This record gives sequence, structure tokens and C-alpha cells, in this order.
Amino acid sequence: MLDKKVISILFLSTIAASSFTLGYSVAMLVSLQAHTSEMERLVSQVQRLNSTIQTLMDELSSLSSYVDELESQLGTRILGVYFSPNGGCEEQVINWIDRANHTIYVMIYIFTLDSIGDALIEAHNRGVEVLVVFEEEKISKYSEYWRLKEAGIPVRNDTNPRLMHNKVMIVDGLIVLTGSFNWSRSAEEENDENLVVIRSEYIASLYTEVFMRIWERSGG
Repeated sequence: MLDKKVISILFLSTIAASSFTLGYSVAMLVSLQAHTSEMERLVSQVQRLNSTIQTLMDELSSLSSYVDELESQLGTRILGVYFSPNGGCEEQVINWIDRANHTIYVMIYIFTLDSIGDALIEAHNRGVEVLVVFEEEKISKYSEYWRLKEAGIPVRNDTNPRLMHNKVMIVDGLIVLTGSFNWSRSAEEENDENLVVIRSEYIASLYTEVFMRIWERSGG
């Protein structure tokens, strides 16, 4: 039989071992709780970062669209600015008609210059699509409307009860001629007028959109 001393030692050893095990378990539990708290903190940080990244991606997408628009506008070039009387406006209109390869869209208030009419007819005859909208009030017996129509060029008169006061030509979806310059002898030789020649797909697209809207509503 074990004596009391040995039994006491064994009992104390058992208690010590149990205390150690309990202490270790408590320490592990505390450590696990600490790790769980840390994981929750890290998950929260990741969620905030994901939200921030999504916000930045949205802003980047918006900025990208803005940059694309700026690049389109930065591609704009002013090819020339002309003034009348006798400053080359008529010559420039004819020059760009002669250089057209695919399309010429015109919105014109007064058009009585035979020289420009001749150039448009020649462009039409070589296969360029020529469409012209005239201001109805200005279609007189002197208007080029009749010559162009007889030559087979699609022409329309604006049906806006007010004035269609544009003086615009769009060439090949790239070149825009615009200003105060009417296509008349008085505008070329007597009046103070201006004409700007612009190279820009972006600006040409804006003018083409307006042209098509006016063309669709206009009569033959």
C-alpha cells in the first residue's frame, strides 16, 4: 500500500496537472478569441477596401469617358478663318466641295452663287452624296435650289415656321465649314462676313446630327 506521503504527492501532482491543463485551455480560448477579433477586424478592413476600390473604379470609368471626350475635342484643328468682302470664302467652299470623297451635307440660308452650285453638281456627278437644305423663304428664282434639283441632287426646303439660319457644310464627316457667310455674290463681294473651316470628327458629328434632324422634317 502507498503511504500517505506518496498519496499526497500523487494528489498534488494530479491537481497541478489539472491546473496546467485548465490554464492552457483558458489561454488557448483567450488566444482564439483574440484571433477571432483580429480576423473580424481584418474582414472589416477588407470590406472597406473593396468598397473604396469600387468607388475608385466608378470614378475611373467616369474619368475615362471624360478623357475620351477631351481626346475627341483635342483632335480638333482650325484649318482656316476667312473674311469677306473678297477674303476667299467662296474659294474655300468650292475647294472643300472639290475635295469631298463621300458626303456633302449643306444647310444654307441664301444660296445664289452659280460657282458653288456648279461644284456641287460636279461632286454629285462623280458619286459624292450631296444633300442640301434651303431656307424656304429664300428660294427665289435666283436660288440654286432649282439647278441642283434639276441635276438630280436631293434638295429640301426647311419647314420650320421660323428661319433656318444656318450656313454650314459638312464634308466626309470630318470637315465643317460654318460662319455668317451666305453663298451669294453680295456676301462674297460686299458684306462683312466670316467663314471658319474646322477639321474634327467630333464637331462634324454634332453638326451632322443637327443636319439630319432638319433634313428629316423638311419638305421637297
